[in-house]
Amino acid sequence: MNRYSSNFYLHFTFMAIQRNKFVASPLTISEVLEGAGAKPLFPLERMVEYFGVINYATNERVLNNIKELVRAFPADTLYMMVTSAGGPSGTAMSFYDAVRFVVRPILTTVGSGDVDSSALLIFLTGERRYVTKHTTALLHRAGRVFDGGKRVTVGELESMMREDTLKDEQYASIVAERSHGKLTPQEVLLLMNANTTLQPADFVRYGLADSVIG
Repeated sequence: MNRYSSNFYLHFTFMAIQRNKFVASPLTISEVLEGAGAKPLFPLERMVEYFGVINYATNERVLNNIKELVRAFPADTLYMMVTSAGGPSGTAMSFYDAVRFVVRPILTTVGSGDVDSSALLIFLTGERRYVTKHTTALLHRAGRVFDGGKRVTVGELESMMREDTLKDEQYASIVAERSHGKLTPQEVLLLMNANTTLQPADFVRYGLADSVIG
């Protein structure tokens, strides 16, 4: 077997997974040849994790980690694992904007387990995106939780509704923009209205992930 046929054989073998299904590898042929079978899929020294609830503290911690890696590896791809049940959509949008338009790393994201609600925006910060075979994402409209006994006026409720509607529209716009033209904002809003749970194949079908790994 010559060098080129050997490369093809290894690449083909790496793409094969159980039950005769095939998934595009997130690794290049050269990375496969380096020994991907016994190594992590992605270089651990260039990996960060966004785990847990979305809030300002998590944003600050992960952004600081990303900035440190950008300084250490300015020309290399960084990798971010995302597992989160969500949180305030405005907080997620702040992270999305900071990563995409301010820090601007070369970023690949990997969704694993829960990528629910506003956590989908965290996942969508990556230019290349993958999900594991156990990943799901719940899409829903914005809502609020009030402390027991808190009094809210009609005017305040109307203001909250306007803000929540705007955040829903912004959320749907980002998801549609990152779907490579496979979804419109109106279609995303319909998915949110139906409290849709995306499965791994749905991520790929809607253009939100490049492939499923695992």
